[in-house]
Amino acid sequence: MPKEHSARGLGLPLVALAVILAFLAGGVLVGAVLPGRLQGPSAAPVPQQQAVPLDAQEGVQLAPYSTITAIAEQAGQAVVGIATRQRAYDWFSGVYEESGVGSGIIFDPSGYILTNDHVVGGASHIVVTLADGRQVSGEVVGTDPTTDLAVVKIAATNLVPAILGRSDNLRVGELAVAIGNPLGLEFQRTVTAGIVSALNRTIETDDGKVLENLIQTDAPINPGNSGGPLLNARGEVIGVNTAKAQAAEGMGFAIPISLARPVVEELKAYGRVVRPWLGVYTAEVNREIGAYYDLKVESGIAVLDVYRDSPASLAGVRPGDVITAVDGREVRTLSEFTAVIARRKVGERVELLLNRQGKEVQVQVTLSPRPAN
Repeated sequence: MPKEHSARGLGLPLVALAVILAFLAGGVLVGAVLPGRLQGPSAAPVPQQQAVPLDAQEGVQLAPYSTITAIAEQAGQAVVGIATRQRAYDWFSGVYEESGVGSGIIFDPSGYILTNDHVVGGASHIVVTLADGRQVSGEVVGTDPTTDLAVVKIAATNLVPAILGRSDNLRVGELAVAIGNPLGLEFQRTVTAGIVSALNRTIETDDGKVLENLIQTDAPINPGNSGGPLLNARGEVIGVNTAKAQAAEGMGFAIPISLARPVVEELKAYGRVVRPWLGVYTAEVNREIGAYYDLKVESGIAVLDVYRDSPASLAGVRPGDVITAVDGREVRTLSEFTAVIARRKVGERVELLLNRQGKEVQVQVTLSPRPAN
C-alpha cells in the first residue's frame, strides 16, 4: 500500500563544525516523549512492565547511533517471528494451504503477543519464534479487522515484554526505529531506523480496508515487518508496523500505540472489540443533502435514517436531524463524529445537540453494543 549561522575570520569552520555536531548529537532526541503508561479498560489491565526506559538506565548515553544500538538490544528481546498456515481455495486446485510470515510484540510476560490481524487472521496453525530461538505454538485470542490488530497467546516462560509508550504526543522528526522480520524469518529481528515523517495519515490497503490516524515513517518497512514495533528514542513502542506504500520508497505506516492499547486490552479480555453504537445512518451536510432535507444549517452530521429500536431511535432522534455537537464538542465532519463516539464505552450516555428544522434540540442517548451484522 502513500511521505539549518555566520562568523568571522578563522573561527568560521570551528563554529560551523560545532553547530553540526550539536545537531547530530541532540537533534534526533529533542522530541523524545516523556515516560508514561497508557490507562486502558479496567477489565484487563496490562501487568507492570519489567523493562526500564533507556534514558533511565545507568550508563546509557542517548547519542543517535548508540541509542539505536541500545534500542535493538533491549526491545529486540520482545520481538517475535510469526509463521502461519491457513486454508485457501482455488478454482483449479481446490482447497490448499498457504503460508505467511510476520512479526509480533510481547506485551505481557504471561505470553500475550500483539500483532496485525492480516498476519494471523484466519490462520489454522501458528508458530512463534522467540528471540532466544525457541519455537512455540500460538493461539489467536482475538482479532479486530477494523484496526488491523490481533492478540496471540503462547505458553512460554522467561519472556521479556516491550514497554508500551505513548503516541499521542509524538512530533514529526523524532527518531523512529523498526524491528521485524522483512521477507521472512531468515531475516528476523532486522533493525531499521528513520524518523517520524508525518502523523494522522489515512490509507487504503490492498484489501479495501481504510486505516486512519497512522504514523508515517521513513524507517524501512517491508513484507514480514507487519506486527513488529515502531520505537522511540527511549526504546518504547509507539506504533505497530502495518503497511508500506508500494509506489514509493521510504513511506511506511504504523498504528499508533495509543489507539492500539484499548483495542488490545479488549481483545485480551473478550476476544473481540465491543464498539458503542448509536444506530444512525449519517453523512456530512452538503448542498445536495441540505436541499433534499431542507436543512437550516450548512455543516454538521445529517441523520439520513435511524435504525428501529436503536439507542438513537429510543432517544427520539429522527431522519432529517443534524447532529452539531456531542457532549458539548462541535462535530463538523464524519471523522470527528465517529472519533468522539468511538472513545465512549457501551452503556455510557452521550448528549447530542441536534438542529431540527432550525431549532436546537438536546437528547441523551445510551450507547449499546454494535450488532454483529
